[in-house]
Amino acid sequence: MDEMEQYRELFMTEAEEHLQSLNQNLVDLENCPENTDIINLIFRSAHTLKGSARTLGFEHISQLTHHMEDILDNIRDGKIPVNHEIMDLLFKCLDALETMVGEIANGENETTVDYESIIDIIKNLKNKHLGGNVENIGNSASPVPESTPSSEVSANVNSANAVANTVSCETNGNSVSVSNKQSYSLKNEKTVVKIEIKKDIDCNCEENEVSELDINDEIDVNSKIDKSNNDTDKNINTDNSKLNVPENIDEILAQMHQSSNTLCAISGALELPELQTSTKKISRFTKSVLDKKIDMDKDVLQMINKSLSIMNSIAKSIENKEEVQKYGNDDDINNLDNFVSQKVELKNSNVDTKEIEIENDIVNGAFEEIEIEFDHTIFDYLKNLNKLAKEIDNNSNIWHIKSEIEEDCMLKSVRFTMLLNSLENDSDGKIIQSIPTIDDLKNVSYDNLDILYAYSGSEEKLESILNSACEMKYSKAVKVGIEINTDEIGNMTELTDSLDCNLDNKEISCDYKIRFSIDPECALKSVRAYMVLKDLSEIGAIVDSCPSFDRIKAGDSIINQVEVYFNTRADIDTVEDTIVKTPEIKNIDVTSNKKDNQSAIQNSSEDSDSEDSKSSGKSERKEGQSKKSESKKSQTVRVNIEKLDKLMNLVGEVVINRANFTQIATKYDLKELHNAVGRLNMLSTELQEEVMSMRMIPVAFVFNRFPRTVRDTARALNKEIDFIIEGSEIELDRTVLDELAEPLTHLIRNSLDHGIEHSEVRKQAKKPEKGLLKLIATRERDRVNIVIKDDGKGIDPDGIRNNVVKKGLMSRDEVDKLTDNEAINLIFLPGFSTAEKVSDVSGRGVGMDVVRTKIESLGGSVSVHSEVGKGSEIVLHLPLTMAIIQTLLVKLKDQIYALPLTSVLDVVSVNKEEINNLEGQEAIIYRDHILPVTWLCDALHQYNDCSSGEIYVVVVEKNKGKIGLILDEVIGRDEIVVKPLTGILKNINGLAGATILGDGKVALILDLNNL
Repeated sequence: MDEMEQYRELFMTEAEEHLQSLNQNLVDLENCPENTDIINLIFRSAHTLKGSARTLGFEHISQLTHHMEDILDNIRDGKIPVNHEIMDLLFKCLDALETMVGEIANGENETTVDYESIIDIIKNLKNKHLGGNVENIGNSASPVPESTPSSEVSANVNSANAVANTVSCETNGNSVSVSNKQSYSLKNEKTVVKIEIKKDIDCNCEENEVSELDINDEIDVNSKIDKSNNDTDKNINTDNSKLNVPENIDEILAQMHQSSNTLCAISGALELPELQTSTKKISRFTKSVLDKKIDMDKDVLQMINKSLSIMNSIAKSIENKEEVQKYGNDDDINNLDNFVSQKVELKNSNVDTKEIEIENDIVNGAFEEIEIEFDHTIFDYLKNLNKLAKEIDNNSNIWHIKSEIEEDCMLKSVRFTMLLNSLENDSDGKIIQSIPTIDDLKNVSYDNLDILYAYSGSEEKLESILNSACEMKYSKAVKVGIEINTDEIGNMTELTDSLDCNLDNKEISCDYKIRFSIDPECALKSVRAYMVLKDLSEIGAIVDSCPSFDRIKAGDSIINQVEVYFNTRADIDTVEDTIVKTPEIKNIDVTSNKKDNQSAIQNSSEDSDSEDSKSSGKSERKEGQSKKSESKKSQTVRVNIEKLDKLMNLVGEVVINRANFTQIATKYDLKELHNAVGRLNMLSTELQEEVMSMRMIPVAFVFNRFPRTVRDTARALNKEIDFIIEGSEIELDRTVLDELAEPLTHLIRNSLDHGIEHSEVRKQAKKPEKGLLKLIATRERDRVNIVIKDDGKGIDPDGIRNNVVKKGLMSRDEVDKLTDNEAINLIFLPGFSTAEKVSDVSGRGVGMDVVRTKIESLGGSVSVHSEVGKGSEIVLHLPLTMAIIQTLLVKLKDQIYALPLTSVLDVVSVNKEEINNLEGQEAIIYRDHILPVTWLCDALHQYNDCSSGEIYVVVVEKNKGKIGLILDEVIGRDEIVVKPLTGILKNINGLAGATILGDGKVALILDLNNL
């Protein structure tokens, strides 16, 4: 199988899981809109789906999920309410995603879904709820001063990153050549732009600076707050002076806000959702205090002190690599949003117009204009000439991006790295060069970042990416005017990309120096590089590499070339062959530094020990965080369902041969053979049970799709429904479970349409306004019962009789002879429906007969129980599995037949004279009741002259009740493997399949319901 096809299959499997999770969680969110845990689960599923889709180049899925995340993020921050309009939009997104994933499963990379119109709806909805000011979460937009000249339209700037949307540019000089051989020329060496950034207000934090990674400096601050708390015990007043509020409280809150945002980002990177939620709540709390949305009082001061303490503990634990998850369970922090809401309500109840004037004064004069100079000559164009030429040929514009970090940001390298990853992960862009490089950022903290970036997307989209970078003073992109002389680069090697490391300057002793590049079109560059290094490590020891092995393993997408220093006893041809077998690897260059085998062995051994030591050290450092995850991963493995089916067929053959050995042992009556067959029986039975259990899947696999079905159908019918699922952990064979979705959908929709009444009718009947619908699974021995139960109006037998006569399905005399239970079962007649008119939900009479036919084809049965005015209950009786079943073997003439044991009630022996004819129907007296009987030979249209006085009657259960089958001989009980019938035998009524007996003979399995 092609490597890309493997990734596609893996994506499909994970996408289906995420879509199922989204479906279930969205229904739960609509029922519990205040539950932030559900929102986080939805957000996580959408985010993971977006990342997987972008990695494999499914940009349409990535774009839709990205905008879906915007809605979820605003819901999470309380900016957009959860109402029917929002939920309908989210479900519309989900339906579109399901269609897109289905198209990918069919091998189509393009989509027929008009996802762009859905994105437009999302944008309009955001404008509606956010007052037309769609902004980044946690950032407040600052207005543009009215005095700005029309010739210089300044940008909308927010507090996190002052990025100009439109600026006036001043260029210096005309076209200037800066390269040798005139390979390229720059139209301008420098560009100057003017932007407006927001001034810091009361945030001079030189004396009391709060560090995200070391909050020990907060001790003085905490002591002041503690002191103020003690004072407030004596005199509670909202006046800050009487509360002894620290003079630099705004500085403290500003730093707390920034630190909480940083800790939130770190928590997300460490996949600690509870901790991430807690730090985000602290961020919202400090923002509310800073924005004067709540008044300062004793409770607020105590909460500030509590938040500082929690942040201090988190930061120290992260720094010391200690357990931090426990800090996400603090009750005070978990209730912080409610605390803020109460304080806001208290504040709003006594609004002072003077405060509004103060806020307006703060806004005025909040901007200052600065000039930024872009020096385009800092980049190495000659080394990146091939990349630039290729991107320009692909209609990409070349941009110079310049960013400056906020002075008080404590994780500058992290912020710059996140910006680089965002740019590189965009399918329309490619980073040509960054100063500093991503490796430099890991070692040294920088204040500025310059990026040479090729981008084929719109300027607005690039602007949006830059605006999403946190804690930037500004982040601005300008076009670089560059012309490339393609004639001068024809002979240049493609191995000219900067590796951003200094391995060439190191004295590294090794056998081989290897260098190779990765196809620029490769969607999974880090995966390809990892595959090469993994293959090499199997034949030798990797001394060093650039990029580092950890960076490659982490999935860094900014990898175009790899350089490896390698020790091995293998020859150069073997090394090259090892590299070549990985797809999408180009320009392989292997240089041998090998002196002698003994040296190679020694170096290899030493380096292996070194690698083991490094690996051991890393595992010890990460043990606390990854031990559980690794343990969990080792517990499961994905297996293709076709392999399980093949394994099941092999087990079936073992069962057939086991029966053969049993017959041989009985025939020859050898003690040793009996013992061997006994052990074989025990082992084969255990093997059979294990394989069958591997095929068992919880019914939740099907049940979890019905909350959405109930939700949509109830809304279409304008009914209120409480839907309850029970027993979803019960397991069924995959073959049976796959066929259940359609019958259950029919039954649930019928209950909603025909069974449960509208709210007004229920109120008149003194019932709860909301109807109750239950989907229940229970286990009974070797069968599973699935129950669909409602508290609706029930099924009226007289109404059924009238409808049957009206539709001409039966005569009035025939229906009058039926009992109420028999009349109710007439709903399974083809073409019958109780609906007065045809609707989108029901009324065509093709539902219930389809349900019974499908269930009976699975070896099950359907029963209905109903009481007028109280509700109905439909029960599906299903076998656990259809692969290997217990049967009763019987004989008719020379042919052996198998009756499913689940349908057999009893076997009796009667004299031929005891069979009586009652109005054309033969019957016997069975346990003081009349039991209709039929000759099996007549049912199978065979001739059989029964001259024996004593005959066997097998009492079986059919969908119409009990009946006795008259046959020649009962052989006994046996376990058989079901083989499906094909060809002309497939459509013969009364036959469910065939099996091979132990002696090699073929026995037909009877379908009693259709006999």
